[in-house]
Amino acid sequence: MRILHSTILCLAAALPLLVASCSHSDPRTQALIDLRDSVEDELEGLHPGDWIIINPTEAMKLAVSLAEPEQIPVQGTNVSALRETLDLMESEGRLSPRIWTCRELESTANRRKPGTFRLRNNLKDLLSGRQHFSVEERIITMQLSLLRPPQQLLYIQTESTQPHSTIAIELDYAGSNAAQQKKTQQKTPYRHADLKP
Repeated sequence: MRILHSTILCLAAALPLLVASCSHSDPRTQALIDLRDSVEDELEGLHPGDWIIINPTEAMKLAVSLAEPEQIPVQGTNVSALRETLDLMESEGRLSPRIWTCRELESTANRRKPGTFRLRNNLKDLLSGRQHFSVEERIITMQLSLLRPPQQLLYIQTESTQPHSTIAIELDYAGSNAAQQKKTQQKTPYRHADLKP
C-alpha cells in the first residue's frame, strides 16, 4: 500500500512537468507559429502598392526612401516566411502578391553553394501557379528606391544566409490579376527587358 501511495505522489508531482514539456513542443513548430502571428499582425496594416521584403540586403535597406519600414526578425528560412505570408494573404483574400526573386540565384556560380539547390527547388514549388518574376537583384533594389509615402514596407528578416535569396512581394488588389490578364490578351504588352515571368 505504501508503494502505491508513493507511486501516486510521484506521478502527481511529475504531471505538471509533463504538461509543460508537451506545451513546448518542437522549437521549429513554435518558430513557425510566432512567424505566422507576427506576419498576420503586420499584414492587416498593408495595402495595394505596399511591399514585403523577405531577408533584405543592406543595399536594399539603404535604397528605401521611406522613413521607418516595419521590421520583423523571425526564426526560419526565406521559404518558410514566404509560405506563411502567402497562406495568410490567400486565406484573407484581400491582397494579391506579385513575387520578385533574384535571378542571380540561378547562376552557375551560385548553384555550387551549399543549400542553393534545395532553396531553388523549394522556391520553384512554392511559386508554381503564382505570378512571379525572376529579375536581377539591382532591379528589386531600384523598385524599392521608388517607394514614397504613403506606401509602406515590411521587412521580414530571416535566418537565411544564402546570397541572392531575397524575395520581394509587391501587393496588389486581390482579383486584379485576372482582370489584367484579360486586358493583356487583347493587346501585346510592353515588357521590360529585365523581367522574366
